[in-house]
Amino acid sequence: MRMHSLTPAMCLVLFAACSSSSTGGNGNSGGGDGGTGSGGDDSGGSTVTEHGLVYDYGTFLSSGTLVTVEGLTVTDGDQTATTDANGNWSITLPLSATMHPVVTGTSKGDAYSTLMLPMATAAASDLDWGNIIIPDVSTFQLERVTLGSDDTQAVVHVVTDTSGACTSVAGGVLTVTSPPGAKVNYFDSQGYPTASATSMVDPPVPGRPVADIYDLTPGADITLTVTHPTCHLAPYPATVTGASLNGQVTTKAAEPGDNNSAMNILLE
Repeated sequence: MRMHSLTPAMCLVLFAACSSSSTGGNGNSGGGDGGTGSGGDDSGGSTVTEHGLVYDYGTFLSSGTLVTVEGLTVTDGDQTATTDANGNWSITLPLSATMHPVVTGTSKGDAYSTLMLPMATAAASDLDWGNIIIPDVSTFQLERVTLGSDDTQAVVHVVTDTSGACTSVAGGVLTVTSPPGAKVNYFDSQGYPTASATSMVDPPVPGRPVADIYDLTPGADITLTVTHPTCHLAPYPATVTGASLNGQVTTKAAEPGDNNSAMNILLE
């Protein structure tokens, strides 16, 4: 449902949570070509190159600086890539493919969580996921302790994009109406999860999550509403930086595997 009034608006979106395969998604501004990977050839414009820039989730909290992560593995379908010294990666797939990258691995001795990006198809021959913020295992475990979340349930980080007249997500309220029992926690302006916040604030850097959904039934379809003073939730499919998002996201139990997902929503 799409509402055009500039008075407080509530829109509804259904995210089909796929339990059998990992899903891909879009990033925000940033990213770039690079990294090493395997993929098809680009003959006659029949392929799409997807790429992004992987940053460490925790270093921004400790130092206020985004630090790229080298040596992580990005998998999409039967193709893989490795993030380079600047955190870049790229994979080439058929233009008709459904993109659903998964990022995981170890960098400089630090184990990272398994991050599943939202599902998308290509709206152009270049699909830029932009900033991809991934927690290492210790940071993700600390986050779950802070949330008091159930390790047998899923954790989804909500990433926002804006377009048109909507320039700020501040004041937006997320409500999960299905499945029952799922909870929402917001991040503050420094990027910390905080129980005292009651609405979204603009992220300190593009790609940084604004909220997380936790105690979420793995594999369940997610029905999410967004209430905002001036903006409304864009209907799916929503196109951002070459990615046509269909609203689907994989959810798995946080443990075993330190699994977490990224869900991108577009406000306009």
